[in-house]
Amino acid sequence: MIYLLLLLLLVLIYFIYDYKGPKMIPLRPVKVFGMMGLKANDLIAQEYDKRGNLWATRGMVIYKLSKGDRQFFRIAHVSSGLSVFWLNNFSMIRNWTQKKECMEIIVSAEGEICVFSGGYMLYGNTNNKNFEKKMKLPQFGIGVGRGMMSTGLLNADDNLTFFGEYFRNEERIKVKIYRSTDFGQNWEVAFEFSSGTIRHIHSLQRDPYTGKLWICTGDTDDESMIGWSDDHFKNIHFIGRGTQTWRSCQLIFTEEAVYWGTDSGSEDLGGIYCWDKETMRLKKLLKVDGALFFGTRLEKGTMVMSTDREGFPNEKDDSTRLYIITNHNQVREIVCGTWLHKRHGLRFSFAKTRFQRNQGSNYLVLNFLNQKEISGGDLIMISESELNNSPSDPIRIGMFEIGNTQCTLTGQS
Repeated sequence: MIYLLLLLLLVLIYFIYDYKGPKMIPLRPVKVFGMMGLKANDLIAQEYDKRGNLWATRGMVIYKLSKGDRQFFRIAHVSSGLSVFWLNNFSMIRNWTQKKECMEIIVSAEGEICVFSGGYMLYGNTNNKNFEKKMKLPQFGIGVGRGMMSTGLLNADDNLTFFGEYFRNEERIKVKIYRSTDFGQNWEVAFEFSSGTIRHIHSLQRDPYTGKLWICTGDTDDESMIGWSDDHFKNIHFIGRGTQTWRSCQLIFTEEAVYWGTDSGSEDLGGIYCWDKETMRLKKLLKVDGALFFGTRLEKGTMVMSTDREGFPNEKDDSTRLYIITNHNQVREIVCGTWLHKRHGLRFSFAKTRFQRNQGSNYLVLNFLNQKEISGGDLIMISESELNNSPSDPIRIGMFEIGNTQCTLTGQS
């Protein structure tokens, strides 16, 4: 009986520790897919703030990696309330269900934190750790959808924030962009797509060179659009729509152009594209195996995109890939992890390689979700210099021009 009580006590201590999360999570050296990097256990990448600090989440706990530091520190625990989402507090549940993206957060320069979790928008800050529910999403839940994509939450500046609705929307009802002018304390509708216009919103982003706000929608040809706004989404100007070419989940911005990968299973149209800001001409740069979910640009100009695995007809195998457009204007392909739980059921999910939400940092931050080789809860950081020296042999496959710059497009056969 004593041993049983001792065992129960140890189990209780473990669950309390797991619920609260460790105070510190260190970065340790790791070699992943031929590249040297740093790994932190059981963290999902969020974004860099304006001071260069990296934010991440572990279940319902928020962590911060201060610029130049080598360990994440626990900042706050977000209450999920009395619902099934309370189970996200425990790593055992997250690992078994393969549902490790439990929260999406953005952080202001003043330390305000806007959180999406469990169908609610919550507000708190780094001083007051009590997060308050500010809005219940009208389209969220089992059988309805996830509420928003990780790229659908936008910190436009220190007060102005947005999110776009992402749900199954089989009936094609209205879809909204929501706006807050006080970093998530109050929300209002900024723009509304009428019924039958789009299925849902994939991303909301800010072009750091022009200040314009951009949007990507999907999923059918007529529903796939990319556009921008210069009045906080009161009006949207679309640069293209009507085919799978314009179906994207995350854009990459340079001074001269906008890049994206298609979230599409189209054999003919799937790939990497570039839209010139001055000439407004579109060029297809590379045909890609599978859909591309995430994309970012690092401090010195290296661009990276990642493919997922979800069962599209243009997937040639079960492996995800990174596409690296280096600052020497070469495209490199790196084969990454293998789709793990691909059989439909409770554990089924796409195999994704998730990035940080914004661009401009000197590290690529990744989570390999639902892939055999690396735990989906582990956060991987790879420096820009290491990416540019990645172990793949570039092969020249074409030429393209962006503005006045002629670039060589290369890749691995």
